[in-house]
Amino acid sequence: MPTRRLLQSAASLAPSASSCTSTRALLALQHLSISSPSHPSRLPITQRRNAWFGFGRKKTVSSEEIESVSKELLPADHRMKLQKQVRGGGIEPDSIFSDEVEEAEKKTAADAEASDITGGLNRGKDVLARAIDPDPRSRVRWERKMVIRHVAKATDPFSREPRLARIKRTEKQLHEKSPWLGTSVKKLVHLSRQIAGKTVEEALVQMRYSKKKMAKEIAYQLELARDRAVVERGMGLGGVKVQSEDAAEDGVKDARKEVQQIKTKDGKYIEIDDPTKLYIAQSWVERGPLRGFRKSPRARGRMDLIKKPSTSISVLLKEQKTLIREHKEREEKKHRQGPWVHLPDRPITAQRQHYSW
Repeated sequence: MPTRRLLQSAASLAPSASSCTSTRALLALQHLSISSPSHPSRLPITQRRNAWFGFGRKKTVSSEEIESVSKELLPADHRMKLQKQVRGGGIEPDSIFSDEVEEAEKKTAADAEASDITGGLNRGKDVLARAIDPDPRSRVRWERKMVIRHVAKATDPFSREPRLARIKRTEKQLHEKSPWLGTSVKKLVHLSRQIAGKTVEEALVQMRYSKKKMAKEIAYQLELARDRAVVERGMGLGGVKVQSEDAAEDGVKDARKEVQQIKTKDGKYIEIDDPTKLYIAQSWVERGPLRGFRKSPRARGRMDLIKKPSTSISVLLKEQKTLIREHKEREEKKHRQGPWVHLPDRPITAQRQHYSW
């Protein structure tokens, strides 16, 4: 029990008349409270010090902990060497198998070419086959199964090739997307609508005589898409004039087919003399990230931030044989549906002499 509480309780219990007795009692109690080691004095919680328990001190790192952490942070190559030393088994030099091991190591070193080893890894076919083709028998079995299935479908008279698969096999297309241009969607969308549906030559003529700033950029992208389609996909090569051996008098024979007149989905009639001529099937624009802001001072010390947008244009090039196929599909659908019947053809019943309404 704290000393001050003992003194306070003793003073309250002592009578006021005998001051001498109370003084002696207080001294005795104080002597007992100080001399007794079993009840040490304690300060309040707010005044208690925590320095004895180690709180608030900076933790000193021992040298053993530093060594353990440094071992964990060793370089990767050093760790690999240590792992090889631990895992790799070896034989003694005087072993009877030492000659065979040396011959095998020399043989593997001679087989591994310098060109196959890049970045410390052997990229030879034999080595990579373990990871790329771990089960060659199953792979060959699966390939044989797929070939048999393909041949069975192709030779089956009742099988039918899917429509999308037939279109992808017989028709070509190329998608070209421009980089982000320094203009807005509202300005570029008008040029995109202007070239949609036209041939590449007609679209280039439109962009050549256009007053728009981005017309030159679109013309450049169209030329780039046309060159890519010719080189990468082999599109637009059907109208090439070839010399005919039979027609020696004419000298040059045009390989293009006869002129076909078709009706587009917009109701326009066009003539196609070369089914492989390139045209712009689709054209659309996309909004890009902002290039920045421009400050515009206003009245009363205010200011507006004008955004600087960026936009890209994408075109999808196809050959005009696609237009011919779409025209034939629309005509076949019209013939399948037959003429439009406004009222059903049924006999009139309940005829009367006078009106019934």
